[in-house]
Amino acid sequence: MSIACSRLSVVIQGPLTEGGQAIAERAVQSVRQYLPGAQIILSTTDDCAQLTLEGVQCVTERAARHFDDANGNTNNVNKLVATVNNGLTLAEREYTLKLRTDHVLCSDAVLALMGNEQPAQLLEAKLGVSNLFLRNPARLCYLFHLSDTVQFGRTEDLRKLWNIGPLTADFLYLANGPRINPLGTFQGYTAFRLLPEQAIFLRFVQACGLKLDLEHISHTRFDLFCAWEDLLLDNFDVHDWQRLGIVPPARFLSAPYAPGSIMTTDELRVMRARRGKAHRVRRYLHVLLNKYAFCWLRRRWLVSVASLLLFSFSPNLALAARDAYRRLTGAQRS
Repeated sequence: MSIACSRLSVVIQGPLTEGGQAIAERAVQSVRQYLPGAQIILSTTDDCAQLTLEGVQCVTERAARHFDDANGNTNNVNKLVATVNNGLTLAEREYTLKLRTDHVLCSDAVLALMGNEQPAQLLEAKLGVSNLFLRNPARLCYLFHLSDTVQFGRTEDLRKLWNIGPLTADFLYLANGPRINPLGTFQGYTAFRLLPEQAIFLRFVQACGLKLDLEHISHTRFDLFCAWEDLLLDNFDVHDWQRLGIVPPARFLSAPYAPGSIMTTDELRVMRARRGKAHRVRRYLHVLLNKYAFCWLRRRWLVSVASLLLFSFSPNLALAARDAYRRLTGAQRS
């Protein structure tokens, strides 16, 4: 089944420019080309006053605050939450596609994935999501890490997912400063308890009445592992990003972003067919083996340990090494 563009709102969220390129305008033009007749909403924290895109509703968020990490990075999770919510507030159609400004459409393939709703546990119907950055915990041990790059489905369900309000510092930061134990840690030196994707998803399920949380980014436990599998399978339809007709920025496929760690639809199909305890115990053993034994062979863990060591001895050297690594691997923003 496929829906008509006239039933679709498209929320394009993010900065207007990057590296001197008008990425938001490029994203808008791709939507116009492949989804003609869809309502287009551009939601950003940048000034839209000088932007003239006919037929596009623009909304600017000024109030959202950012958080600074001990490693020099900036956490913009509240800007993400605010801009997505602002865009969804303006959505007038039954269905919505949520995009980033650094993504472009190359087909209308996503239309064929909407309109055939399946009941969900926490939502009225399952939402479609891209698998880009949806991590397989057996390869990169991040639980509750729902990808926010591309999401689509019933507008009211997307509103429920994102209606979590601004996140507070005590929810995001580690209480005792950066965790420096390298065992079981895959994120390197950071003051944050959760990645943005984890924080958004956990706040959503907590608002739904579920008492789930993580001690730190790479925290795993068998009951949490099972809860994450159930929530993912019962509330979302995951699609291989290559089949959505939506192209991400090249840096998302570079080594630091660990594209080889994402969950594939074939793997999810196996998970759905094998939800018994014995199967889950075997999958969780793979998580533990990767986390504590095979980690010595994993680039992501070795980089994480290097980050912990360098920031402990010389933050300036660590920053220089990180910048050089990003440039060499193509992960640096333009």
